[in-house]
Amino acid sequence: MSLEVAGVRHSFGGRTALADVSFTVAPGVLTGLLGPNGAGKTTLMRIMLGVLVPDAGEIRHAAQGVDSADRTTWGYMPQERGLYPAMPAGEQVVHFGRLHGLSAAEAHRRARDLLEELGLADRWADRTDKLSGGMQQRLQLATALIHDPDVMVLDEPFSGLDPLAVAELSETLARRTRAGAIVLFSSHQLDLVQDLCEEIVMIDRGRVVLEGAVAELRAGSGERRLRLSTSGGDETWLAGLPGVEVVSRHADGVRLTMPEGTDPLAVLDAARAVGRVRDFGLDLPSLSELFLTVAAERAADEARR
Repeated sequence: MSLEVAGVRHSFGGRTALADVSFTVAPGVLTGLLGPNGAGKTTLMRIMLGVLVPDAGEIRHAAQGVDSADRTTWGYMPQERGLYPAMPAGEQVVHFGRLHGLSAAEAHRRARDLLEELGLADRWADRTDKLSGGMQQRLQLATALIHDPDVMVLDEPFSGLDPLAVAELSETLARRTRAGAIVLFSSHQLDLVQDLCEEIVMIDRGRVVLEGAVAELRAGSGERRLRLSTSGGDETWLAGLPGVEVVSRHADGVRLTMPEGTDPLAVLDAARAVGRVRDFGLDLPSLSELFLTVAAERAADEARR
């Protein structure tokens, strides 16, 4: 029952927006479609929803090509606002529920549950255009979830949200994923969502440049780093650790790289010999750092051609 993007290509005039993009989103696995602005994320999502027709490739669900009837059952949240400004918030969600075939009573029940879940219960009667941008974003998510879809495609759902709202929406999406739904969301805020995604597909200039489980990608980056904070600024203890180097200094300590074969506990023992260690642990690269590394490698490859 996976959602598949198979060999999708699309151009606008002479500009290639997507070049043979392929990946699979499994049910029950919260998946992020990540990349910088202009990478092709929104174009791909519009193709997935049938707004655009690809030059080549197709979208499949449960190994079958999808059609307009399939897509009407999906939950879609566009990057642009798709709400009626003068309509009260609660009525807005009920309206979308009715469009999806719910009875009036069921649409009202689900709308109230969703607004409660998304922290908007006290905004039921407020006009949509009187809500803050973050509240409108949450309301738009409610309209995408009202019919309890099995497939959700969400374009930049965290845009404009404060940290509390991000946490609330993250839990909402995680809850649906745990129930077995297919959830794909896009974001250009790589480090904001790296702890939310279980798997990612990272695209740049229309091509997939990184794909897989977040934990495995970060752990398998090839660079072994440590974070370490001591009670003093003395770093002379590093002299006895060949190949261990400081890559950055921060108010909370230093980040170190160490060559293959170095025992992290030997680094810890050397630091403790000269003072108290307040913090110590593996320092995995962020998704932003992984992207910058991949982008630099691609640029170098293109320069050699």
